[in-house]
Amino acid sequence: MRLIRLTLAMLALLLPAAAQAEWRRAESPNFIVYGEGSEARLRERILLLEDFDRLLRTVTNVNGPPAPAKLHVYLVDDNRALTRIRDLNRNVAGFYSASPEGIGAFVSVDNAGSLNEVLFHEYAHHFMLQQAPGAYPAWYVEGFAEYFSTVRFTRDAIDIGNFSRGRTSWLVHEGWLPLDRLLGGRPSGLTPEGVSMFYSQSWLLTHYFYSNPERQAALGRYLVAARRSDPVAAIQQATGMDARRVERELRDYIRDGSINFRRMRRGSTAAPPPVTVTTLPRAADDLILSHAALRVGIRESAEAGQLQAIRAAASRHPGDPFARRVLAHAELLHGDRASAARLLDGLIAEIPDDAELMYLRGRLHLAAAQDAQDPAAEELLARQWFVRAHRADPNHFQTLYRYFEAVRGGPEGNTENTANLIILAHELAPQVTEIRFAAAAFMLQRGDAARVVSLLAPVSADPHNPQAAAAARQMIAQALGRGEQGGDAEADEGATESPAD
Repeated sequence: MRLIRLTLAMLALLLPAAAQAEWRRAESPNFIVYGEGSEARLRERILLLEDFDRLLRTVTNVNGPPAPAKLHVYLVDDNRALTRIRDLNRNVAGFYSASPEGIGAFVSVDNAGSLNEVLFHEYAHHFMLQQAPGAYPAWYVEGFAEYFSTVRFTRDAIDIGNFSRGRTSWLVHEGWLPLDRLLGGRPSGLTPEGVSMFYSQSWLLTHYFYSNPERQAALGRYLVAARRSDPVAAIQQATGMDARRVERELRDYIRDGSINFRRMRRGSTAAPPPVTVTTLPRAADDLILSHAALRVGIRESAEAGQLQAIRAAASRHPGDPFARRVLAHAELLHGDRASAARLLDGLIAEIPDDAELMYLRGRLHLAAAQDAQDPAAEELLARQWFVRAHRADPNHFQTLYRYFEAVRGGPEGNTENTANLIILAHELAPQVTEIRFAAAAFMLQRGDAARVVSLLAPVSADPHNPQAAAAARQMIAQALGRGEQGGDAEADEGATESPAD
């Protein structure tokens, strides 16, 4: 097996920077990346992500413009920084979260592998939902992310399909899951060892299918057949081999040294995409991770502690617009709404075209409507602010979703315009489970069974969220007139999260 090593220059690029109390923000066509360290290093890291996006587009034949809602990526020094956002095991190197408040990927850069494999794995999931949604088998969802997470960058090229030492160790030394269990099952319910084997076999099967054009064509046939028939029967339809024969092929494939990589030129070498880097204010040193936590949603058990920490940090930066923005957001969601209103009104007077500030002002009225004697009046004010926010940023999916919440209980709640509103919010952020289910429930109410199925099919076999998968299957069955089959679980209305070790 041929392996290509990272050049020393690239390795040095990916290693963490020396401690610096200065945060920067880099923006490119598909990403907004935050990190400490030099501008050059942040610029190089965002170009890695742009090249990775281009790779996925090339392999999946996705053409067209960048996703309208850019992914926010936070590069932090170590696991301790991650725990300021989520209560995580110390071995977790990063996580991804998609909630109605925002979508973000958070990665520790304390070693080069973390930056590569964790971030690439999670972005592969993000990309699949954005650009190529479908009812994929669970093994392919995970295998796709595992396969592309091992890419390696040189100065001018990307090596695809590299050897995964950890996955191979499991495959060589441990007992395999039966192939029919892999093809038709999900990792939920397996032992920890079974989950590791599920991921390892998923990586191997995906690698096998992507190893040459003929097998890749067979994979395409399989994914179509698996939507219409039993996944074990589909493998024979697509490959001409039964499950036993496929398993023998895979065992030979991992044993005989066939795990080779392919190479593609880096697009940024010849034609780098535009990248803008700005230095954030000093207040970001204390508050950038709190800002990130508010954007992806703070767990209820951590709300009081986060609010106290944000108030203390903001007090060290009196008058700073960034500190006031973060404090206003925290007070709105978890503290004193009157303080939030004063802060937001002052900021909007200074920055009148800021979509996020106007969105938060609308959120304030939407929250007030829950306690008001006349909720319609507060909902009207919320809608007015959301209209202003949408004009400032048409791709701000949070605004569209909250506008939908403000109208769905009123006289405009079942109009074609409202239907278009929630579908657009979903199309901007298909990774957010809560928005997807809200759109599906609205379409179920309108009797649009086909739209319900298309919305929920990608979730129905989600290996990361078995509760949402069960709820999706139940709603699909209801839409198709098959009663309430498929389980009684309800969709999780919080963030969709995926931790990675």
